[in-house]
Amino acid sequence: MLTFAASAGGVNIGDILVTIFTFVILLFLLKKFAWGPLKKVMDDREHSINQDIDDAERAKMNAQRLEEENRKTLKETQDQVHKMLEEAKVQAQRQQEEILHEANQRANGMIETAQSEIKSEKERALAEINSQVSELSVLIASKVLRKEISEQDQKDLIDKYIKEVGDK
Repeated sequence: MLTFAASAGGVNIGDILVTIFTFVILLFLLKKFAWGPLKKVMDDREHSINQDIDDAERAKMNAQRLEEENRKTLKETQDQVHKMLEEAKVQAQRQQEEILHEANQRANGMIETAQSEIKSEKERALAEINSQVSELSVLIASKVLRKEISEQDQKDLIDKYIKEVGDK
């Protein structure tokens, strides 16, 4: 081997070349077996992190969209409930008015029927009283005069007298 002698000792060139050659082989092996897989792991990890960030962003956007849809649906539902309540109030008011109208009609019909019955009872009672007054008048007149007047003549006189009194 070649050797150069240094002033205090000798440096062996062969040792330097072997060391450099070994160092280059070591670098090559590190690049092939350590740096390559290590770089691949780091790249994969970076890709995975970026993918997770993108997924998180998509999930966030999706959650915001769903939240907005839920708000919109809630608002629509509240509007529908409000509308249904208003319609129910209107319907209840309408039914109340119909019930009151029907009750008033029934009450008016009952009043008319009662008034009609009262009128007919009054007329019947007056007719009966007139008949009794006529009969009594005939009896009294016949006893007072001791003369019998025909019942029909007496009734005619009493009717005439009642009409005169009723006109006053």
